[in-house]
This record gives sequence, C-alpha cells and structure tokens, in this order.
Amino acid sequence: MRKLYFLLIGAVLSWGAYGQEMTTTTTTTTTTTSTTPVLKSKKGEDYLPVGDEWGLGISANPFLDYLGNFINGYDGFNTSPSFDFASNPANNIAIFGKMMTDANTAYRVRFNVSVNSRTNKAVVTQNQLNPDPAFPAFAQDWQKVNTTAIVIAPGIEKRRGSTRLQGVYGGELVLGFNNVKTTYDYGNSMSADFNAPITHNFGNNIVNGNPNAAVTRITEQKSGSNILVGARGFIGVEYFFAPKISIGGEFGYMLGYQTNNKGLITTETWDGAELAPRKTDTDTFNNGLTSIGIGIDNLSGTINLLFYF
Repeated sequence: MRKLYFLLIGAVLSWGAYGQEMTTTTTTTTTTTSTTPVLKSKKGEDYLPVGDEWGLGISANPFLDYLGNFINGYDGFNTSPSFDFASNPANNIAIFGKMMTDANTAYRVRFNVSVNSRTNKAVVTQNQLNPDPAFPAFAQDWQKVNTTAIVIAPGIEKRRGSTRLQGVYGGELVLGFNNVKTTYDYGNSMSADFNAPITHNFGNNIVNGNPNAAVTRITEQKSGSNILVGARGFIGVEYFFAPKISIGGEFGYMLGYQTNNKGLITTETWDGAELAPRKTDTDTFNNGLTSIGIGIDNLSGTINLLFYF
C-alpha cells in the first residue's frame, strides 16, 4: 500500500512539473508587435492569478513534514496534517488573505483575533470555629484568566515574472494589541474570626502569608495592555505547481514600536479598625515599558501554501 501511495505522489508531482502548456497572444499594431506569454495547463486553466481574484494562505509546513516522513518510512509522528494558517513573524498572524487588483498587484491582510478564557478550581478546607474531624467541610477557590490578543497587518504586494516562479515584494503596516486579566474568587472569606483564611496558592496570588493563613491575597490582576505598531517591508517567491495553487515563502525587515501600559493588582487584607476586608490597588510597571527596534524578522522563512479563486 505504501508503494502505491508513493507512486501516486510521484504522479502528482510529475503532473505539476510537466502538465503545463505555454500559449502566446500576439498583438499587432501599425507600429509594434508584442508577444505576451499566457501560462495554461493542458486543460486550458490559467496558472497565475488575475485581477479581481481572491487568495487564501495557509502554512505548508505540516504537509511537507508528513510527506517527508511518509517517503522516509518514519511512522513515529507521521500523523495526517491539519490546516494551520500561515503565521506572520511579527506576532503570529493567522489568516492570510489577498485581493488581486491586477495580475501584478494585490491588496493583502493578515490578522488574528484570539479571545481565551481559562478557569481553574481548587478545593480547600473550610474555615470553621468548631470543625468536626469526622465530617470535615470544604470550600472552593476559583481562578479565571481572560486573554485577548488582536493583530492585523494590511499591506500591498507586487509581483514580477512571466513563468510559474514569481517574485513578490511589498510593504505592510502591523498593528497589535494584547492584555491578560486574572480574577480570584475565594471560598473562605476574610472575617473577624478568620483574618487570614485558608487559601489555595494558584502560583502568586498569596502576597503575604501561606496557604494555611493568607494575610494578603490578590483578588484581581491586570497585566496592562501591550500595543505594537510596525512598518514592514518583505520580499519572497511563489511557485505555481498547479493552476491557481502556489507554494512560497518570504522574509521581511521591520521597524516596530511597542509599549506596555501599566498594570494593576488589587489585593485584600483584613482591616481591624473597620472590621472588614480592605482593598488595595497597586500599579505595576509604573512608568510603562516602551521599546523600538528594527531588523530582519523572518530569516528562517515560513513556507506558505496559497489558493486563488
């Protein structure tokens, strides 16, 4: 069966390499005669995209890994590939779309909107004045982490070449935003009887004390929004191995500005004078964090698979 798969793959690659016909369109005027190459398959399908067509890009890496493992007979991790969208070196941009305005120009955009919510639960012993060892009581502590990340990179792409191997180049604007918010809900509340209640340690939520007696603990933590603005030039290649289907890669040079706004931590501790929990807000990164840099962002290159329709 494996030999049959190998022969089928070889047939597909041979069709991609030799299943091309080049026709020419000759235009004659009173002064000049020009010949424009038109790349077509044996079925008469155009290889290259034209104006008003759309393109969708995904990463070809898992497909190439699968094919390489298959040919080499390596079954350890030879699982079927999944469609992972092409990533941008600036900030893991996921979806990659193009709109061709003509055969040599395209507007493109890459973006990713990620909203994630994770909840962790822990069971702790309930604080009681007169606990019954035979019938212990328990409470639940909750941690909820909300993460939001938005990245978008609109740009313009030019291409050149009259064969199935096309050079691409252009520029794009990269905009990014992300933040993280963590909240805690404790089963044992602070009271006059239990100034330092039993609290589960989720990692860094106990500021003062220990899990058996948390004197000061976090109720809410905001990381502070991280904002990225960048201008990126890129250059790469695309090879059309089938009509309207190409494989290619690119790397770029990017000038980026990044700022991290100050975060906020809210803690609670028992106030003996007020006989109630006291909330305290503390800024983190009081002066903010700002950085600016320029450099090659994707020297290793990501291989993309592109479909036009």
